[in-house]
Amino acid sequence: MVSKSKIYKKCSPNGKIFLYLDKREYVTCNGVTDPIKGAVFISDIVNTLQGRRIYVQLKTTFRYGREEDESMGITFKKEIILDRVQMFCEGNKTDDNLTRMQNVLSTKFGDAVAPFTLNFPKLAPNSIIICDDEDEDPTKRTMGVFYEVRVHVAEYQDDYKGRKGSSTSMGIRKTQFTETKQLICPKDTCSKLFICSAGSISLEASLEKEIFTHGEEIPVHVSIQNDSIRTIKEVKVFVYQFIDMKMLNMKYSNKVYSGTFEGEGCPILPGYSFHAVHQAKPLSQSTIIVRGVCLDAALSKEVDETNLASSSISCTGDKNDILGIVVDYVIKVKVVCGGLGGAIMVDIPIKLVHPKPDTDMMMALLRAKEIISAKRKKFAGQDSVIQIDGSLDIEDNNQ
Repeated sequence: MVSKSKIYKKCSPNGKIFLYLDKREYVTCNGVTDPIKGAVFISDIVNTLQGRRIYVQLKTTFRYGREEDESMGITFKKEIILDRVQMFCEGNKTDDNLTRMQNVLSTKFGDAVAPFTLNFPKLAPNSIIICDDEDEDPTKRTMGVFYEVRVHVAEYQDDYKGRKGSSTSMGIRKTQFTETKQLICPKDTCSKLFICSAGSISLEASLEKEIFTHGEEIPVHVSIQNDSIRTIKEVKVFVYQFIDMKMLNMKYSNKVYSGTFEGEGCPILPGYSFHAVHQAKPLSQSTIIVRGVCLDAALSKEVDETNLASSSISCTGDKNDILGIVVDYVIKVKVVCGGLGGAIMVDIPIKLVHPKPDTDMMMALLRAKEIISAKRKKFAGQDSVIQIDGSLDIEDNNQ
């Protein structure tokens, strides 16, 4: 059976410059990020060059406001070039570690193709979408951290944009997953003793580990000893998303999950104890999307692949080193007392990360999304997808 893989292709408006990538998602694991390997093909290389320069660059955009609100030269975005390589020049080094896609294109087009490699810096943040409001079209979200690979023709070395007709770009996504076996910790416990004139209430909440993947159930163990004269009406579990926008020095939080212990010993009468486990499962598809909720950036508008933004994990161990947007999660357990007893609350920090690709956890996440949400509408005019097989035949469907 002949194996097939995908090539993503984008063409410039003048039809002369083509950008090829073999994947559009790049993963960071334990501080190491996949390099971006692609190729540039020029259909009319002699007339296109003529003393000009061809550059391919990795650009990140941090947009923290809507483009339609910009006026009088004020912009709500910051753009940074993270890596840049000049193509078709004598200074290019030959890369002996070419991918299958790069070898296929070099064989087919010869000297008109130039393979390239771009690298993410160690402190590059993950791709993140910031939701504007609950009525926003999911396919048109523009605020957050985005990456793209861009090819353009430059007249001089410091030309970072080039002309629109002779340039093309393709959006990519940077994600992060963690080997959870290396990060499972002893049972994480938080307890609180509330003492008043009515007596005392002891609340203890614990987790079996610190790291959870998207779509995985989070068992929250709760133990309560009610030695007061008040009745505990209900016990609630929340998951909060905390956002730290480093470039703006702004922090806020969103509730992304809520649940209650129902029919499990509640209400808790004076002198009684309570022991139960609540299975929390925060997913973007089941979360009420409000302004400011952060999601992982999606590449496809045809398949619902959106997750809540993954926790930010710094390879240096210090989150202050991370640029862009830092995301954290906390589980809150709240005990609500009757009368004027008020409430008691404990917090346990957790980390939500991507499942490792091609694992049972990833398949379980995809199934959970299919159950909760319907597929998005098909889209047109996006990046072409080319099928290649072992015979090196390429179906060019973007010309």
